[in-house]
Amino acid sequence: MFFFYLFLFFILIAYLLFFTFVESEKIKGNSYNPRVKASQNTDVLRGKILDKNGTILAQTKNDKRTYPYNNVFAHTVGFVTNGGYGIESKYNFDLQSLNNDIWQRFINEISSKKILQGNDIVLTLDANLQQFCYNQIKNKNGAIIVMDNKTGQILSMVSSPSFNPNNVNKTWDTLVSDTKNNYLLNKATQGLYPPASIFKIITATAFIENYPQWQDYTYTCKGHETIDNVTIDCFDKVAHGTINLEQALAQSCNSFFTHLSTILTPQQISNVTKKTLFNNKLNFSLPYKQSSFNLKKDAPIDEIMQTYIGQGKTLVTPLHIAMIGSALANNGTMMTPYIVDKVVDYNNKVVKQYSPKKLTEAFLPQTANTITTMLQKVVIEGTGKKAYIEDLSIWAKTGTAQIDNQKDHTWFLGAAPADNSKIVVCVFLENSGANSNVVTIAKNIFEYYKPNLK
Repeated sequence: MFFFYLFLFFILIAYLLFFTFVESEKIKGNSYNPRVKASQNTDVLRGKILDKNGTILAQTKNDKRTYPYNNVFAHTVGFVTNGGYGIESKYNFDLQSLNNDIWQRFINEISSKKILQGNDIVLTLDANLQQFCYNQIKNKNGAIIVMDNKTGQILSMVSSPSFNPNNVNKTWDTLVSDTKNNYLLNKATQGLYPPASIFKIITATAFIENYPQWQDYTYTCKGHETIDNVTIDCFDKVAHGTINLEQALAQSCNSFFTHLSTILTPQQISNVTKKTLFNNKLNFSLPYKQSSFNLKKDAPIDEIMQTYIGQGKTLVTPLHIAMIGSALANNGTMMTPYIVDKVVDYNNKVVKQYSPKKLTEAFLPQTANTITTMLQKVVIEGTGKKAYIEDLSIWAKTGTAQIDNQKDHTWFLGAAPADNSKIVVCVFLENSGANSNVVTIAKNIFEYYKPNLK
């Protein structure tokens, strides 16, 4: 009995430690936590939210929370009222907390001050880059993510259409009732869409790692591929002729990749999706949805063929696509994405520092390097030619997702510099049509950020 109760005691201690150091972060930011609501009515001045360079993104002035950038950071910084949203909600406890509580109160007493300063949150976002990205899609539906592939830092995260957090109380009914625009949906992290030809990176990975003769393999594209009376067309039914894997990626040849369904099993594709965290947690601090891949080994041939080119039932978020691109750019290592750099007190002393963390090995290093080398052809002579910048090497993959009775979605995933990438750019445009300017938008971002890539 002694050892039985000792065992129970150790289980209790283990759970308390787990709750304190792991689960407590979720509880502190939960809007149902009564302590969160109570903290709204204290004498603590809510801390500021700053970008990586110290630019103010949210602050309290004259007892009112204000957002100088209006719509630009709405889906990341969020708002305080109406239950809270974004960073304001997730890190509410930190913003209302005092560092050196007793000392601050003592100083206030002897100096007759009444304001106690809560901690500030410093983000990884770059305000200038965020503003630039927002301007690129503010009149469109979609999302942009710019990510430091070496660290996992989110440098920009934009979702459109957006809203003005300064006016949430006035516009709340519209924000929650407008199901067409979905203003409160952060499309970068919560929007699930078919990955289209971006998924050919996954199919190509399975081909490289499961077919030893892949380098010598060629296929003659006639503009379509028919298997068991099921036909998949290339874009505009263009015949690409005899091509290899590199050329198939550059031209985004549907026929080539659907033909691979005669060589690769659904299980081999599924193994790559598991490594790249489909149906899995991404460990991001803001609310997000898991990407889904559910191809069964006995699925009908039309579903298999569609899945191999990124259609079918597969769904992804722009955040996940950016992370897959970052893993490719990082020799196969996927870093944990993060958007908060540190928490600092009223004296700018660091209270809490967040550091880069490896999330998983998504690709074998050799495979990652092989694919990124191939993807440079996409910008040089393939579907991403409009992203070409003479003095900046870029690798990229484009995608066009066909949607029933609606205009196509379009994707761009790319990284620069190609041989030693520092940033990954993901641009998604919803129902933009096959001839959208998604590639031009990505080029504009690379050109804007180019001085930081030297």
